[in-house]
Amino acid sequence: MSESRSVTLLQLAIAASVAVVPVLLTVLLLVVLPGRAEDAKVAGNPDRHVSVRHVAALKTFEYGIVRRDQVRAPAPSAEKLLERVPQCAREWGRSGGPLGLLRKIVSQPAENGPSPATRMAAQLGDIDRALTRFSSADNRRVIDRVGLDGARWLDAVVKALDTPIEMPDSPGYRFVVQCTDIALAVSTLARSNARLLNALAWRGTEVERVVGQWRPDQYVEISQRLAARSNPWAGIPGCIYLNHARDSASPSYFVASARGLDDALCRRSEMFGAEALEMKLARLTGEPTPDMPVGDPRWRVPPSLGVMLQPLEALHQPTGSLYRAYTDGTSEGALLPVRDQRGPNRVELDNHAVEVGFSIDLTIDPELQALAQKTAACYTGRDDVCRALGITRKEDGAQPVGHALLEHAMVRMAAIAIVDVESGRIEALAGALSPCTREEYDGPGRSAKCDRRMPYPTRYRPDALLNPAVFHDAMPASTIKPIMAAAFLSDPQVGPRWLKEEQSDIARSRGGLPSTQSLRAQLMRSDSAIQAEAALFGWNSACTSPREDCGKRDLLFGRGANARGDVDAGALAFEVSYGRLLVEPLRGDLTAPFHLRSPVAIDSGKVKRCAAGPNGRWPDKDDWEKCGGGVVVDVVAEGWGQGHARASALGGAGMMAVLAAAANGQSSRVNPHLVDAIRGAGLRDVAGQASSALPLGRIESEPLRISRDAAEVIVDGLTYGPRAGTSRRACEQIFEAKVCAGMDWIAGKTGTPTFPNDDRSLSELARLCAPGVAKTNRERMACGPLRPYKWYIAAYRTDRNDPHWTKAIGVLTERNWFVDTGRIHGAGDHGPNPAAEIAMQIIARQTGDLPWSEH
Repeated sequence: MSESRSVTLLQLAIAASVAVVPVLLTVLLLVVLPGRAEDAKVAGNPDRHVSVRHVAALKTFEYGIVRRDQVRAPAPSAEKLLERVPQCAREWGRSGGPLGLLRKIVSQPAENGPSPATRMAAQLGDIDRALTRFSSADNRRVIDRVGLDGARWLDAVVKALDTPIEMPDSPGYRFVVQCTDIALAVSTLARSNARLLNALAWRGTEVERVVGQWRPDQYVEISQRLAARSNPWAGIPGCIYLNHARDSASPSYFVASARGLDDALCRRSEMFGAEALEMKLARLTGEPTPDMPVGDPRWRVPPSLGVMLQPLEALHQPTGSLYRAYTDGTSEGALLPVRDQRGPNRVELDNHAVEVGFSIDLTIDPELQALAQKTAACYTGRDDVCRALGITRKEDGAQPVGHALLEHAMVRMAAIAIVDVESGRIEALAGALSPCTREEYDGPGRSAKCDRRMPYPTRYRPDALLNPAVFHDAMPASTIKPIMAAAFLSDPQVGPRWLKEEQSDIARSRGGLPSTQSLRAQLMRSDSAIQAEAALFGWNSACTSPREDCGKRDLLFGRGANARGDVDAGALAFEVSYGRLLVEPLRGDLTAPFHLRSPVAIDSGKVKRCAAGPNGRWPDKDDWEKCGGGVVVDVVAEGWGQGHARASALGGAGMMAVLAAAANGQSSRVNPHLVDAIRGAGLRDVAGQASSALPLGRIESEPLRISRDAAEVIVDGLTYGPRAGTSRRACEQIFEAKVCAGMDWIAGKTGTPTFPNDDRSLSELARLCAPGVAKTNRERMACGPLRPYKWYIAAYRTDRNDPHWTKAIGVLTERNWFVDTGRIHGAGDHGPNPAAEIAMQIIARQTGDLPWSEH
């Protein structure tokens, strides 16, 4: 006889749970797996995946966003949404569909919570208001004022829900937009005050060939790129570290994304190397923005870092082909030497082995980067940053820095690069644009606060908005003098005699100024014209034969184009403008590949006559434009660092780093580079030995072929710049005159490229450059693209007790215009050089000569 048993509450709960599990699994299979299948079929690139349904839902706004005066109906209410899209009524209504019902069963939310339709209606209203702000602000990227037409958008939604999509990549496989996709699209566009609007392509900003493919009434285009995400089912990216393992006493940082996995992953010892176990790691989320608060930690991150590291994504992401080649020997693995291949790169997260991309160790010094970036922001109009850093100028007195200039900005653009002399590590890449300068590149017009007399047209150039330290170049002007001096002093015929004369002059004038005719006196001024060879300083890479990358170098590992022979070098390089001199385009066309200028026979008498003043003497300024004859003009122009010569702030800093290394007595140099190492977590080489760093982008030294004697003479001459040369007035804006008179710890050179409007006001330019005004050739040059740049490059000592030159800095600025006169600041070599000021502001704070707090 069986015994009857009572059923406990615990047994009932277990039975109920068992019954619910199949239901939950069914829902997950119905909802999640189709999405994964869709992504897998559509994504040709395993590194990225795009939800076709999500893109189609977002593209309904291409129909709903119209010119504001053509809006037929406002953003729909919740009731209108449910009425107009009845197939979504159940999901968008109070219940929220099966998933909403399931959420209610599990979490028991309050009955009076908003329905999905109510939330969507509120978000659509937010989008419409954001469109009004976006298109009616002074600086807008869309040509007309636009708004959301609720009726047109609902028509597009109904059509999207009823029209299956077939993608070329997946023939025969049709996707159907679902109600959840529409709700997600609305939420995506409304998120963060509709910040996504700034990333869309707009009529009035995109080039004509793109807009020509749009519908006549279309104002915006939404691309798949905006909906692309890293593949969430194929591991997680590696980490990006700043100032990796430089100094255990100072904190190190990792650059994180918005997701939370970074904190759990990037603080683990196996990710940043066992030797760094005691390092304190801090989190930096994202890149700096022009308007971020003074205390924001993102000042420590170089602008445009994601763009600069893009070539490494094939290793940073665990789905990249090169990642696979190094971890499992597939794909390109056959091209790799066996010694270079590694095993799986995995870490344990929540008791599961997870594949993780390779980490990137950067050379950036976070505190120096923050100082440089804030100084650039201060000089381009951020008065709050100037106050926080304590930056002042004697000319401004108690007034804000640059108060007499447009936008209260000393310069319209500032680009700064700082390189460690001994190691070649790039420790700072900073840059900023004034607000009105940004408007010349990011939209169809200038705002009311910007001066409309500027002679430069506004056009959409996203590349011009990137970090100007590496994405902007200019004629180097007199900053090429150290290169020229080194060439003269190393000349086998006259070099030894000149070097002996300069060394004797140093001995005679110790403690005083060099003699007027000495080479060092020429270096402290800006009035010489010489040709020189630049290859020993890292310039003119790949210029031997006509090439598009003439004068460029790899930012990541510092290699020239000619040195990239290994398999990975080309794929992992990021070429940026560095420096070129004495080059010419292949066909006389500036868009043609450049190459070194061939030796030509030039009448020295003609050169002397064209460059001399009316009395036969050398003029007081570099007036090379008077010369006649194409060859003479080009060669003389190059001798002044004008013409086809170009350099970036990084190239200027790199050139000074080479000179300083030679003066220090180094026998080799390391080219400036941004990446120290690419490392994995617990990797082993083919011999089974622990080896976390990949053999990629090897940072190798090169022989230094500039003599120490010549370098010491040149650097000694450059120390007179702040004492009695062209950087003296800039120095006296920051320090007392007696400090500048004894300043021998900065060896720098100024440069002022040709600018045809030093003697014209903005009002004169506005009249001269107006459409239909007849112009001479010289007047056409005045209305051309040349901008008023100023340069400063220098080597400096961070420790006065150490005679070695430790850092090199390059600064490029675009000068600004006075408010009252409309004339340019610092015409020619007159007035303080703002590029030299910026460099000295940074150097003085880095060395402790001026106080500085990171906040």
